[in-house]
Amino acid sequence: MDKNVYGVFDSNPELLAAIHDLQAKGVTGIQMTVAADIKNDVQLGNEHTDILIIANQDKDTFLEKIIHFFTEEGSGDLRTFFMKYGYSVTETNEILKEVSEKKFILLLDEEVSVAEMKAASDKVVPMTK
Repeated sequence: MDKNVYGVFDSNPELLAAIHDLQAKGVTGIQMTVAADIKNDVQLGNEHTDILIIANQDKDTFLEKIIHFFTEEGSGDLRTFFMKYGYSVTETNEILKEVSEKKFILLLDEEVSVAEMKAASDKVVPMTK
């Protein structure tokens, strides 16, 4: 299954706001993936345990590392992850550059239309007092 970039976020609060927005539109946690340089930098809280987090650097336990190795999911080498999902070398390098700058990449599974989700966000009218 392909994964498409929904957005790049500078901070954890911005990432969480985007996740909450997507969930309000019906996107589930299992349809989302977050890419980061260090896994422990991603703080999603207990309500988002179903979101896959991939990272270049782990601070996982030994058991978690074994699980990641055998399931090929979760944290691990980002370059391998993006190449596996069909990103070109150039696209992968651009993503890795963003991640190395401590940014968070939010990806959606291919069945979720990134264009539709972004269009729906653009139609939201801010509330006035």
